[in-house]
Amino acid sequence: MDMARMQAVADKTRAFYETNTAGCALLKVKEIATQPQPALCLTDYNFPKDMRRYLDGRAARLLHAMALRDGLADDTLPALAPWYGIAEHSAFLGGKVTFGEDTSWQDPVLEDACGLSALAMDEANQSLRLVVDGIAYLRERYEGQFFPMTRGVSGALEMANTLRGSDFFYDFYEDPDALKELLKYCAHALVWYYDKQLEAAGQVFGGTITGFGEWLPGRAVGQLSEDTTTMISRAQFEEFGRPLTQEICTHYDSAFMHMHALSEHSLPAIASIPGIRAMELSSDPNTDRAVEVYKRNREALAGPVPMLRLTRGEIESNFELLKSQKTIVWYDASCMEDAQDMAALFAREFPVRFLNKSKS
Repeated sequence: MDMARMQAVADKTRAFYETNTAGCALLKVKEIATQPQPALCLTDYNFPKDMRRYLDGRAARLLHAMALRDGLADDTLPALAPWYGIAEHSAFLGGKVTFGEDTSWQDPVLEDACGLSALAMDEANQSLRLVVDGIAYLRERYEGQFFPMTRGVSGALEMANTLRGSDFFYDFYEDPDALKELLKYCAHALVWYYDKQLEAAGQVFGGTITGFGEWLPGRAVGQLSEDTTTMISRAQFEEFGRPLTQEICTHYDSAFMHMHALSEHSLPAIASIPGIRAMELSSDPNTDRAVEVYKRNREALAGPVPMLRLTRGEIESNFELLKSQKTIVWYDASCMEDAQDMAALFAREFPVRFLNKSKS
């Protein structure tokens, strides 16, 4: 890993967050179609015994991808965290985990919203150890080859939804006070869990490489997600979710939020939470593309830097938008030449200026 090049990427990213100048952007090439990286099959491993073998396999995939991309001047910091599926976002509080080929699930733990005694913040919990010990292992074993990063967390609403199952949605109406207590517990547990991830990952260039590989300054939390807002009203989020998400964000220097286009009705409420520095908006089936949802709500989403996965056509048709604000763009390239061409276009058309420095 070229550390001078990585330092330059981190310096550019820091300058990007610090500047108020419109028309600058970061480009992250996520996939290159001619360089496929088949995912490892979770059911080929016996966890926790095979944790290191599995993580070594993930590391080998990343190192191979880095070699193929050598010379690509986008704004990616190569990093890796453990990933065992969605269950790890709540199973650190207890419950049965089932592994599939490409993800994992946690069975509902609570028969009602009052059953907090069934949950425990246990340092020896297997799901917690797989994540936290996995981060520490990757950091030590592959030092200098790629960076450690946090796995990320679900928000309190998502955690409660998983722990309760579909009956969670009845709790808004049948036992709202008990639901609020459950959500407070989840928010507290989330911070407890994520702080352990942060400690294991450490700082990278004075910041944190969060889930999805996004660098943010200081002790940052991410990805933090509010996927449950796709299935509840904005008023319900404001009453039940917002106070806790705001409390979580104030515990850290900055936050990176993951959202879905289907949450359009709640996006302004989430974007207004102090501390959220960047917000990724994912496209969903049966609705408009994320960039169109963003443009409809642009004024109400003016707080965080938008993070959008765009096609070449969407980039070309939204030059005026990109020139008028700061944006982080995720891009899937057709080939290495396409990736290099897009990186050159962004360096030329959407440069990040370094204030009070000789860099440009």
